[in-house]
Amino acid sequence: MPFACKRNEEEARERLRAFWVGTSLGRPALHAVVQDPGRHEAPVPPDEAPSVANDWSPDWHARRAAEALDGTEYLAEAMPGVALRFGSLLTVLAVLAGGEYTYHSDSAWIRPLPGIWERPLPTFCPGSDAVRGLERCLRAVADMVADRGFVNPPVLLDGLTTLSGFRTPEQLCIDVLERRDDVRRWSAALTDLYVATYRHFYAVVTAWGYGDTTTWLSAMAEGSMEAVQCDFAVMLSPRMFEDLVLPDLARTVEALDYSLYHLDGTAQLRFLDLLATIPGLNGIQWNPEPGAGSPVLWLDALRDIRRRGWCLHVNCPSVADAVRLAEELGPDGLFLVLPPFGSRQEANA
Repeated sequence: MPFACKRNEEEARERLRAFWVGTSLGRPALHAVVQDPGRHEAPVPPDEAPSVANDWSPDWHARRAAEALDGTEYLAEAMPGVALRFGSLLTVLAVLAGGEYTYHSDSAWIRPLPGIWERPLPTFCPGSDAVRGLERCLRAVADMVADRGFVNPPVLLDGLTTLSGFRTPEQLCIDVLERRDDVRRWSAALTDLYVATYRHFYAVVTAWGYGDTTTWLSAMAEGSMEAVQCDFAVMLSPRMFEDLVLPDLARTVEALDYSLYHLDGTAQLRFLDLLATIPGLNGIQWNPEPGAGSPVLWLDALRDIRRRGWCLHVNCPSVADAVRLAEELGPDGLFLVLPPFGSRQEANA
C-alpha cells in the first residue's frame, strides 16, 4: 500500500535499496524534509512533556506521531516512519527486564537495580503488563498513521549499556574487572530479551500491514532493522570489546534483516577491525561526540569505513558538508541526512 505522505515513494525505495547493497543510482541517498521553522518554538505544556506517565499513554503517543507526520514534508529518500517516543528511546529493554527509569534534563535515565546479581535472569513474557502496555501504545499510533506512513517496532538499547544503567557506568567498569562472569551472564540474557522483544513487536506491526523500519535513524529498510550499538564500549579496550560486546552484537545482527552500528563517539573507531568480523553487518552510523566537529574533518576515517565495504549513514550539519562528503566519498553506499529545510523551494535549490 503506497504511503499517503510520500510523493516519490517508488523512486525513493529504489535508491534506498541501492544504498543498502552499497551502491547508488548516481547520487547518495538523502534524507531531506521540509518543516515549519517555528514548529518547535512554542513551549511544550507541562502535561505534554515526556514523562513516565506519558510514556504509557496511548493517546500521548498518537498525538506525538500526528505532530511528526502533520508537520513534515518528506523529500528525496526521507520516508514517513513513526516510532514510539518511549523513555527517550533508551528504556524499553530495562523496563521489560524489571527495571525502572526517571526523567532528568529532558532525557530518561535507567535507575540502578539493587541486588542485580542475585536476581533471576530476565526473560521475555508476551503476556506481561509492560508488553501489553507497549502494544496498546503502538496500536494507538498505528490507528493514527493508517496508510500515511509506517510504524516501527519499539526502539531498543543494547544489553550491556542497559546493564550499565542498572549498575551505573562507574560500577560496571569495576564489575568488568571483578565480576566478569556475572557481566557476561546478564549481558547475554539481556541480548536474548532484546532479540525476543524485537521479533515479537516486528511480528505485531507486520500483522497490521507494515514491515518497513527506520528505528531512530533516517534510512528506511524494507525489513527488520535496528541501530545495533554498545554505548558503554567507550569504556572498554578492544580486548574487552571482543570478549564482552562482540558475541552479543553478532547475535543481534543475525536476528535482523538490516543493521547499522551506531558508532557512538570517535573513540569507537578502535573497534572497526572487530566489527568487520560480524557477518551481515551492513554499515556504520557516524555519531561523533560533541566537539568532534563536521564529518568532513574525519574524511580518512569515513574513507576507511567505505573501503571495508560498509554502508555509511552520516548526519550533515550543512548542505555544504553534504556536498563535500559526496565529492570525497562518492555516491555509493552513502546516506546523508540534511538539516531540515524551511520550504520546498529551499530544499529543491
